[in-house]
Amino acid sequence: MNRLLATIFLSITFSFSILISVLTKGWLKSETRRGRIIVNGTFHNPNWFHAHITPLVNSGYGDVILVCDAPIAKLPNLIYECPPNWANKIFSRAGAKFVWTFIQGFKHPADIYIGYHIFPSAVTALVCGRLFGAKVVYQLTAGELELQGGGWKVENKVMVALSRPSILVQTLAHALMRQYDQAIVRGSNAKNYVLQHKFRNALAVVTGSVETKLPIIDSKDIDLIFVGRLSEYKRPDRLLEVVAGVVRSISDFNATLVGEGPDREALENQARDLGIEKNVTFLGQRDDVPTLLSRAKLFVLTSRWEGVSIAMLESMAMKTVPIVSNVGDLRDFAINGETGYTIDQEDKEGFINAIVKLLSDEKHRAYLATNARQLVVDKCDRDIISERWSDILNNLINCRESPKIK
Repeated sequence: MNRLLATIFLSITFSFSILISVLTKGWLKSETRRGRIIVNGTFHNPNWFHAHITPLVNSGYGDVILVCDAPIAKLPNLIYECPPNWANKIFSRAGAKFVWTFIQGFKHPADIYIGYHIFPSAVTALVCGRLFGAKVVYQLTAGELELQGGGWKVENKVMVALSRPSILVQTLAHALMRQYDQAIVRGSNAKNYVLQHKFRNALAVVTGSVETKLPIIDSKDIDLIFVGRLSEYKRPDRLLEVVAGVVRSISDFNATLVGEGPDREALENQARDLGIEKNVTFLGQRDDVPTLLSRAKLFVLTSRWEGVSIAMLESMAMKTVPIVSNVGDLRDFAINGETGYTIDQEDKEGFINAIVKLLSDEKHRAYLATNARQLVVDKCDRDIISERWSDILNNLINCRESPKIK
């Protein structure tokens, strides 16, 4: 029953959004540049916020109107428009953000609407943007998994309710994607997927941004660090099994898990059951993540899906070597034998062997760490990403094709 309801709801929502995009001519369309961007999204932590919103603000295009759950950090030219609790209760969180985004079309007329993830934020951006005659940008934050099979693998309650691939919802999702004036992807896999499914408008590869000018600690006392939401999608349970395997070879090995999530209690119990409770530290949500990353030798993700992990990029900037699942576009940055390693997500022994090898070979780890930092400095520095956004936004509003970013 849940699958049927999810299929019906998503099919109607996507179809309606496509019709609005095709049929509307814009209620408040104006040839005058307004110098504003309206952004709809959900931001689980300050790092994710700064990685994506700060470059938009720093692009110099104009005011950024952010419709989200709650204010996170003050920035010049950033205006928060957060639905109140009563609106969330009446319309649901996603519904309230749709209503508030629509209201901003009257309150803060904008040239560009941006949505993260196909549903619900990108749908909201498309409908509202088209109604108000603006350009619309879709950010495929999680890569092709947002669209494959109708998005049934992503961390969204409605899409997860599909429980397995839906050809109908996938077909509509692809058709919906093709309605956007600009698509932003995080890496090469997502770019190829979008092109294969006949997206013909402006397309650019833009990662989240990283602050690369923070001090780096030379003395690293954390063997392994994980930064992320403690949920099934990140597979921290698999990570603990990997830690248990490493402990068999390195008894004083230590791992630090940073982040909160619904699985924390179960993970703490798992660590005790595996006999590694003394080797694993759960820190919860922290404000000093860059410092913690700088103290770590290895950054490990055993996720079953990712776009390009911001935490991974931040760790690389701190000369922490990534060992991550070969999912999404992680391998664009964790390049085997050059900047880190990508391992098949089910290959626990592969993770164990890579960790043991790097902890036993300081020279090779230092080589990878230096290369990792340089790659992120060259491609993901916050100033560089801000400049890319400036080019993309100005080209989009001037109706020129946005440049492909290598």
